[in-house]
Amino acid sequence: MWRTTRQWGCGPWRIRYCCPAALGNIPTCRGSRFESPLSSARSRTQYSCLAEAGIGTRKMSLSFWAILCFLVVGVYLATRRFGLWILETTTSWLLSTFNPGVLPGGKPLSGPKWQFPNGAILQRFIDGRASSESWRKYGAVYRIWSGPHPEIVITTPEDLKHFSTDASDHGKPHNMNLGWFLGEVLGKCLGLLGGQDWRRLRRIFDPAFTHSAAVARIDVVDGAARKYVAELPRMAAGTSTGTSHAGGDKDTSPPSSPFNLLAVEAFTKFPYFLTASAIYGPMTDAEERDLWRVTEKRIALAPCFLIGGPYRFALASRVFDRAAVRRMREYEREWRQYNSRMVQARRARGDGKAPVVTYWEEYERGNMSLTELLHTLDELLMLNLDVITHVLTWFITLVADHEHVKRELRDEIAENQASVLEYLAKTDTHLHRCFTESMRVRPFAIFTPGEFSYSVKNFHGVLVKPGTQILVDVLAINVRNPFWGANSESFEPSRLKNIKPSELRHNLHSFGIGSRKCMGQYVAGHIVKALVVHLFGEFEVQVLDGRRQGGDGYDVDKSSWTPKAGASLRLTKRESLLS
Repeated sequence: MWRTTRQWGCGPWRIRYCCPAALGNIPTCRGSRFESPLSSARSRTQYSCLAEAGIGTRKMSLSFWAILCFLVVGVYLATRRFGLWILETTTSWLLSTFNPGVLPGGKPLSGPKWQFPNGAILQRFIDGRASSESWRKYGAVYRIWSGPHPEIVITTPEDLKHFSTDASDHGKPHNMNLGWFLGEVLGKCLGLLGGQDWRRLRRIFDPAFTHSAAVARIDVVDGAARKYVAELPRMAAGTSTGTSHAGGDKDTSPPSSPFNLLAVEAFTKFPYFLTASAIYGPMTDAEERDLWRVTEKRIALAPCFLIGGPYRFALASRVFDRAAVRRMREYEREWRQYNSRMVQARRARGDGKAPVVTYWEEYERGNMSLTELLHTLDELLMLNLDVITHVLTWFITLVADHEHVKRELRDEIAENQASVLEYLAKTDTHLHRCFTESMRVRPFAIFTPGEFSYSVKNFHGVLVKPGTQILVDVLAINVRNPFWGANSESFEPSRLKNIKPSELRHNLHSFGIGSRKCMGQYVAGHIVKALVVHLFGEFEVQVLDGRRQGGDGYDVDKSSWTPKAGASLRLTKRESLLS
């Protein structure tokens, strides 16, 4: 005899039941009872088996759904609590295994774990000082991550010296390992290029920023500093709180001495427009206003450089933040138009010697692209705006907060009042030592932008692959270095009196490495020193607010990638030391 069966359910939970229409004299269902020509005993047995099968199936289904719900809830809670840790740990292992940046024959390398979504970019740029201290536990050489890219950090003068041996041939990684958005704004600038491209652009842009060119303009810088300092009381009156916005258009009566200023707000535009005049020549008020308007649009783009994530990729940026891409394109258009207008204006007034005209002519001859020109001008002005503001605000703050240093500086200014221009150009003065010492203890970047060598580098047994970006922990070189002694964190310019320049080469990192040192270092140095001379020559400057309790700690302005001094200053007019 045969019979037909059907199944219900899925997978292992399928159960078989009999199809009544195919069973002939096998029991058929009518209502809730089975009837059969067979004996009632046999019918009761079949009914009992079928009933037990149904009860068992229901129990199994309930157990399955209970277990499934428990697993789903458990996975959800575990993901919420440990998901990010699992992601970061797994990514760190994968990157360390398949993209370590070092050769297997050397010493193993450790470092902080990769962090979602961008590695250690924010820690490196925004919180560099604390990160440098925290990462000391990984040794003299360690690795951090920029997105998926390994970056090797060196911390000793010996390794810095070794890395510098071929500095003139160093390269730069594509877009500094920061991704697409930064590349669209700065990717073709001089500082981000290497090899022949770097040499080609350096030859074009360098003449306006050499030491001799900076000395030739020192009278312009001195005159601008004198005028700016004279206007500080009027600027302070521009706000109800007595805090200067350094460039406000209000024409109010100057406050009675003393008055207060925020260092960052008071001393941002002065170095910026003086640097701009080194490129564009003398500028009108309207040209300065137009430049600052474009600059503010550029400043608003900066967070996208460091946030990473979608901003690393063109398509993701357009999908995730169309508004940011639109603002970036608007800035590019206005920056191009501004420089075109400036060139036309210089040609119209017969000022063919203005560096911007020379640069534009090189572009017209085909010696560089328009993108290279505009990106390098951005680097010289807008990117370095944060750098020179950092240097100036810390120079002023540190001198103002150390009475013996300030007293010695005022005495030296008085001694050199008859030859201020020569005084500004000298490098063996207390003024210059204050400048150097302020950059030593408060470097504008705790970690250098980074570059790579085309050869294998051996740092304490760690073999770094060619093409892997290498960073210098500047705080380790400038402060924690045993060369500087037990009080290395203190601001003591006198420590530099008996140190030869050759000894500083690998024990002090300020403007870069070897031939790739910052092109604007001489112009910036004269601007900063000129303002300090006139400020301390005319006013008693004190740190009013922004000093942390317990030592040499100060409030820090972290509104950009350089940690500027967040101090509030009190200025009291004194008898001028500069007649």
